[in-house]
Amino acid sequence: MASCWAQRLLVLVPLALYGCASVPPAGPPAIEILQVFTLQGRVSVQYGEESLSGQLDWRADAASDEVLLSSPLGQGMASISRNEAGVTLTRPGEPAVVAENVEMLTQSELGFRLPLAGLRYWIQARPDPARASKVRRSADGSVEQIAQDGWRIDYLQFHENRPRKMQVAREGLEIRLVIDEWRTN
Repeated sequence: MASCWAQRLLVLVPLALYGCASVPPAGPPAIEILQVFTLQGRVSVQYGEESLSGQLDWRADAASDEVLLSSPLGQGMASISRNEAGVTLTRPGEPAVVAENVEMLTQSELGFRLPLAGLRYWIQARPDPARASKVRRSADGSVEQIAQDGWRIDYLQFHENRPRKMQVAREGLEIRLVIDEWRTN
């Protein structure tokens, strides 16, 4: 009979210990990576001694991006179009400039690099899956920071599991985004 109790005890003790084990936090629910979206927000850029701020309107699908940067009063400062043929940057009263790479084009024409390819993922709190990255998470599992391609992306505020405020930085350049509205098309 003692043997029977010993066997039951051997079964019950591990079960009791398993029940006391801590379970890691579940974190925020996973959201799918959007390929098609429209967002509106505000942007401020600090590069070297220069700075600018304004509004950002971005329409994206899997093969293209249309980004309009406007002054705080809504006057268009620059329009950036990306598709399979390349990238075009247009400013009011000036001829369009065409290139193959968004970062190099915005560097030469605006004075700072706009990392549009990575930003498509970073605004969704995800690293670009095609490149190496480091992701730091908070205790609840939400993304606090991504480091990728020499950029550091800090997430300052979330709304409905999507980044609302974020900072994208690289040596000598800081881009702050506040996303006011997301729409999936």
